[in-house]
This record gives sequence, structure tokens and C-alpha cells, in this order.
Amino acid sequence: MGKKSVLLIRLLELLRESPGMTAAQIAAELGRSERTIYRYIQDLANELDADVRFDNGYRLAGDARLTPINFTPEEVLAIKMALEATPLRKTEPLARSAGSALRKVETTMSGIARKHSEQARGKVYLAPSIPTPVKLKENLLPDIEGALLAEETLRLRYWSAEALQPSDREFDPYALVFRSRHWYLLGYCHTRKQVLQLRLDRVLSARPSGRNFARPKDFSVEHFYKNSWEVMTGDPVRVEILFDASVARRIKETQRHPTQEVVDRKDGSVIFSAEVAGLEEIGRWVLTFAGNAKVLQPPEFVEWMTAKARELASLYLPAQGAVATASPGASESSHPQAGRPGKATP
Repeated sequence: MGKKSVLLIRLLELLRESPGMTAAQIAAELGRSERTIYRYIQDLANELDADVRFDNGYRLAGDARLTPINFTPEEVLAIKMALEATPLRKTEPLARSAGSALRKVETTMSGIARKHSEQARGKVYLAPSIPTPVKLKENLLPDIEGALLAEETLRLRYWSAEALQPSDREFDPYALVFRSRHWYLLGYCHTRKQVLQLRLDRVLSARPSGRNFARPKDFSVEHFYKNSWEVMTGDPVRVEILFDASVARRIKETQRHPTQEVVDRKDGSVIFSAEVAGLEEIGRWVLTFAGNAKVLQPPEFVEWMTAKARELASLYLPAQGAVATASPGASESSHPQAGRPGKATP
């Protein structure tokens, strides 16, 4: 919590405990100038929605008195981690909203709980992945949130990664999800006639249509991504990968996919298997293990990895001419979605 936040909370406590104090008295108590106090009183209204009025001194109006809540240290950490998580901190206007929410929660904390919050500053936070900093279009998030809650069809202006220009579409929003460095809007696209995901930073505008829809009762975010390695969706492909003994423990100690199985071998190596949508995303993961991993199945995945190995060899071993780059034909046939496609973000 920053110094200003601490002072705003202290100011709120003063107004709650000693109503009727003048600006000069508050300034003396907080060790600040009267001019600063006037600004802080305005900040209480803007940032914490506190109704401060002057009536023979400053006081909180109505039921603005806050009863301190004795959050446990674990609850304080959970609140801070949730509201200071990187997906929120790196996305505007969510960053401002999360910061404002945290300050409001801190005003309700008891002295002990607030001390825990101050001690945890910069020491504990959630960073599931480093998100791309995003500043969403003005009023975009409120319109989407309103449509999500009201189950109202949106008229979207969207610019997909493959398109040369934006297009208009009607979209029934089902869920807003942060996954693998980006925010996604999940729902039914009336143009594509299917449930899909749209990257939120590619949405140029969103307007309510005035028409409501009924979100399917059996829809769930977990089910939508059940076959995904990261964000690609589609029919699952069973993959088998051999990891040698030097990385076997790393493979066994982490659950990377709900369908994964890891089988030990006598030489200390392991065979990792899973059913995933598409191959490109898991292929990039396998490449991080370099010579410690070998794809066994399916054949199209082996071909894709072989093509990637040739490409890498052509970059790092050009003088020896040991391996030529993959031919155009090989590149096409070894595309990770060849034959059994996964669906990338439109």
C-alpha cells in the first residue's frame, strides 16, 4: 500500500472517530498542509466513494461509517493476490478498478489486518503468465460486462489476426476469460454459427443490440478449454513424447494437462501422453527441451518436429551445410493442424 493510500485510510478513520474536525486540525494530525487535506478529501469521494460533508467541521454523511473487519492474514493475502494479479495490473481500465477496489477493502480492515496488508506489499502476488499490456477501447469493458450479465447480444467490430480489415458480427457473450497472456471473450458467433473465442484487444467496438439470448445451461469455461494446451480448441489428438532421464522428474512433478499420463521406464526416462487440440502449442513446449525430448506419436506431429529441427539446423549450422531447410511441400504437410485441425483464435 502506498503512502497516499495509508493517509487516505487514516483520514477516513479520523472522520469516523472524530467527526467535526477542521482542515487545520486534520492537517496537524496527519502532518500535511491544509491544501493537501482539501485534495485528500476530494480523493475520498473520487476513489473510495466516501460522502464527506462540511457541517461545523468535516464528517462522514449518512451510513458512511465503516466497521473494521478482522480479516485473517491468509484472507488479506488472498485479497491482495487476487486484486494485484498481473492480468489486472496490466489491463486498463481493469487496473484502475482493481486498485480502487483494494483501497476500499483496506478501509474496512482492522488495524492488524491493515498491517498485514502493508507488510505483504510487493512480496506476494499472482503472475500466472506475463500478459501483454493492454489498454482497452473506452467504454468497451462496461458494455461487454453489461451484456454478459443481462445475456444480451452484442454488435461487435472485430479485427481477427488473419483479416486484412475489421468486420462486423453479432455475438452472444458467455464468459470473459484471461488465459495464456490475453483476455478472451467466449460466446456464440452469429457469423461463424459456432461457439468460439475472440481476443478482447482485437474488439474495436461493442454495442448492445437490444435482443436477449439464453446462455446454454451446459456451457462452462472448463469444458470449452478441456482439450486445449493453451488456447487452441478443436478435436483432440493423442500425443506421445519420450523425455530422457535428465528431465524426467520435471515432467512428473507438474500437471500440465487434465488428460496427461506419465509412464516410467527402466532407464529413468518417461513417456508423456495427452489428448490435446492441435499440435502447434504443445510443439512449442516440446522444443524448449531440445535434445531431451523426442516425439513418438502421432506421425504428423513427428513430421512437424522434423521440419522444425531442419529449420533450426539451417540457422545454426549453415557453414557445414549439414541439413537443408524444409521444402515448401514439407512445410505444408507438416503443419501441426494438418489432417486433424485444432482451432486457433479467429
